[in-house]
Amino acid sequence: MSSEVIFGHGLPSLPEDLLLARDQGRVLFVVGAGASYPKPTQLPDFGGLVAKIYDIVDPSMSSPIKAVSRKDGPKWYEVTDLLSHEQRTELKFFCQREFDVVLGMLERRIDGDPSKESTMRQAATEVLSQTIEPNPVHDALVRLGQRYGQTLLVTTNFDRLLSEAASKLRVQHEAFARGEIPNPSSSRDFAGILHIHGKLGWRKEKGSALILTDQDFGDSYLRRNLITSFLYDAARIFHIVLVGYSASDSPVRYLLNAIAADERHFVDLKRRYAFVGCEPGDERMAVEWQSRGITPIVYNKIDEHKALGDVLVRWADIIPDRRNEKGTKSYLKKLAALDPDSTEGLAAQSFLRYYARRSNPSEQAELARILSGASRSPRWLTFLNRIIRDSGKGR
Repeated sequence: MSSEVIFGHGLPSLPEDLLLARDQGRVLFVVGAGASYPKPTQLPDFGGLVAKIYDIVDPSMSSPIKAVSRKDGPKWYEVTDLLSHEQRTELKFFCQREFDVVLGMLERRIDGDPSKESTMRQAATEVLSQTIEPNPVHDALVRLGQRYGQTLLVTTNFDRLLSEAASKLRVQHEAFARGEIPNPSSSRDFAGILHIHGKLGWRKEKGSALILTDQDFGDSYLRRNLITSFLYDAARIFHIVLVGYSASDSPVRYLLNAIAADERHFVDLKRRYAFVGCEPGDERMAVEWQSRGITPIVYNKIDEHKALGDVLVRWADIIPDRRNEKGTKSYLKKLAALDPDSTEGLAAQSFLRYYARRSNPSEQAELARILSGASRSPRWLTFLNRIIRDSGKGR
């Protein structure tokens, strides 16, 4: 069983094996709409996107959707607005969070003729094309997604925020969508910000068709098998980490079905993880992810999922990266000043265990110098020697 690395009070601990796998280029982050919600970005999630599309193409549905979206709001069948049978059915599926089905129904009702340009899709592009800025979650994910000097991230988002964050951080990156996406590989050349559900245009880049409706999902996941095949291969090469999803999201249903289907046939699938925001004391949500073959990394979702951003930034700040060297050394000195047997010291041991296991002999020697400094507890060196001996490093 993997040890856990503790990142601080109120933050979720992370499996040490996951941290080591990331450092070795064996992790693939899959980024959902939740990553674009924190300030200053605040793009809508899938349900919010659907609501905004209705505001544009069918305002008569705006009030009913707002009503059923409230925690204390009415059930769909209790809404008294004068709606058609088609609208009431769309409201029913909206309440069931089957947003891809809702958009499919809306498109057929509003646009009808598939040979004409879809006003529903025009509205979706309008909503998603607003001028916004990347947030700390995007920055942290770009840093965590560095693999052999290039950026590797998968996203079901249509926005260009990961690309903008990568440009701001001045790291090498290239964006691909749908049919352009390279096949998963353990090669150092496998890289890119991969928009598996399509993307909006960015600067001089061309955009692509967006996967929005149940028909779109069926075509890409079932009929053409493009995304399913990509995920099958990726799950055997990388530890997949889902960030910014809830278990009831439409994209998650398709993603997890694709990943889980292979589990019964192949024994070489890597462990999969998901960051899961929960109310305190909610154990049901974690069990729901576990039942789908995903290891949940549970955090408290209060303050608009602040803990998610905090732990990703903290993780990005300690990965082996030239921009982290000064901060990491300062952090190691801070840990070395603690009593190893104190509450804080026990938490520090989890990080030092991971740091020693990931380090080469010269880095371990530098860590030993820090731990053996003046006023340091001699138990730190004993602890370090035991970790190095147990991991077989430094021999």
